Amino acid sequence: MVTREEVVNAYLALLGREPESEEAVRSHCSTHGGVVTLISSILESQEYKLRHRAAIQPSVVADEPRTFTRDQLIKIYRDLLRRKPESEEIIASQLVAHRTANDFEGVVRQSEEFQRLQLFSSKRKIQLQDIDKEIALIDRLLAEDPDGYHDALNDFWLEIQPFAVAPTSGAYMRWVMNTYSLIANRETYEVSSEETDYDLESSVRRPVPYQSGNAKMIGDMLMAVGHVIHVMDMKAGASILEFGFGWGNTTVQLAMAGYEVTGIDIAPNFVEMVRRRINALGLEAELAVGDFFNAENLGRKFDAVLFFECFHHCSDHVRLLKAIPRILKPGGKLVLAGETINNALPYPWGVNPDGQAIYCIRKFGWLELSFRENYILDLLDDLGWNVEKHNFINAMGVTFIATRKDDGR
Repeated sequence: MVTREEVVNAYLALLGREPESEEAVRSHCSTHGGVVTLISSILESQEYKLRHRAAIQPSVVADEPRTFTRDQLIKIYRDLLRRKPESEEIIASQLVAHRTANDFEGVVRQSEEFQRLQLFSSKRKIQLQDIDKEIALIDRLLAEDPDGYHDALNDFWLEIQPFAVAPTSGAYMRWVMNTYSLIANRETYEVSSEETDYDLESSVRRPVPYQSGNAKMIGDMLMAVGHVIHVMDMKAGASILEFGFGWGNTTVQLAMAGYEVTGIDIAPNFVEMVRRRINALGLEAELAVGDFFNAENLGRKFDAVLFFECFHHCSDHVRLLKAIPRILKPGGKLVLAGETINNALPYPWGVNPDGQAIYCIRKFGWLELSFRENYILDLLDDLGWNVEKHNFINAMGVTFIATRKDDGR
């Protein structure tokens, strides 16, 4: 049987959209014994033929030879969709379906995915001078209208002009941090800004997102944590280091599963709160105050190093990624889960322009970054990692699992 992820990927690649319903996904999963038969069924569908007729017909009429190559296909994916093809099966199916690179490029440019990438967001676009007005509105709604507060957080995005230099250069890094300073209205970024005040006693009993009472937020978190544990696929008793564990929801689940859990967080109050949660359940986990760059001098190795919704707070992610191999056992896994990956980002990586991120930067001084998928995957590739991407039904569930290329030597 094919998996849900394989069905969704095939739809996106061949039809430019997601399946119309969960019933359609389940039908494909039960009908097809493998990806090849799934792809064949989509290629034979009336929808596929209608969507691709205009692009394919000129080549057929002119009886042009097949000149479309694998390298051309991958380049079109990278240039226009800012990502790699989902699988070798998708590559093979596209090479069969299109005679020339021009044919395929025409189809991609007509796809919903490509059109979505032409604008970061359909929400209201604001400028730097508008931030204080938006913050004031959000703060007022927080006191008066909780539902309106959540809507306002997600109602706008900030226009940030791209900076056309190499994204791994020092100049690019300075541009990102200068942009942060302008938005945060602070001269520099301080790691201590990431600390959060809250009521310790009540948060031990009902941490975020439970205390919100929002069924969707709670459900999304539970499903995402379950998805991460599922795709990590660690053996019983494996050692896992979790950076930036925050409220500890993943930490608690890992400890309950019997893993040997170590956690590092920048905030002493989070460390204390999660320690109390762990102790209340009679579990064990080694928790400590520290930052991402503890990876450079821990002097220990783990079966997996996990970042769940926290990697995008790192002020120097290249430095961090270079340090991770020092703390991984042979065959160990680097896991990036729930990260702010957005291929419609106007630049390879940088300050997250989304409204909620802008609010947190200005209000609390948090560092909120976002990445294009092709940037982060290329970076990991350059640094010697093999990467598998695991999709899920919400953005929180997207998980990248990386292993060292030299582990197989």
